[in-house]
Amino acid sequence: MVRLLTPFDPVVWDRSRLELLWNWVYRFEAYTPVAKRKLGYYALPMLWRDRVIGWANLSVREHKLIADVGFVESGPPEHAAFRDELEAELDRVRAFLGENVI
Repeated sequence: MVRLLTPFDPVVWDRSRLELLWNWVYRFEAYTPVAKRKLGYYALPMLWRDRVIGWANLSVREHKLIADVGFVESGPPEHAAFRDELEAELDRVRAFLGENVI
């Protein structure tokens, strides 16, 4: 199961706990100057199974959902299930955004 978590999700908002559990320093960068951002304006931590493995910045351009995804380690997990589950999560976001987003 892949879930994109908001920066204010209970799993994420205690940044010290997040770092302790997953050895990853996450910072909410919406108020950080563009030149100093590392993850993006509104990076959503990405939970896969029992690990936070990366983040996604989502935007809509010309009615299309764009997902800019990054990973804590070298790249995405080498599992077909991960790709399928990420696409299912993006489909849930599209459904939330409504019929004008594909």
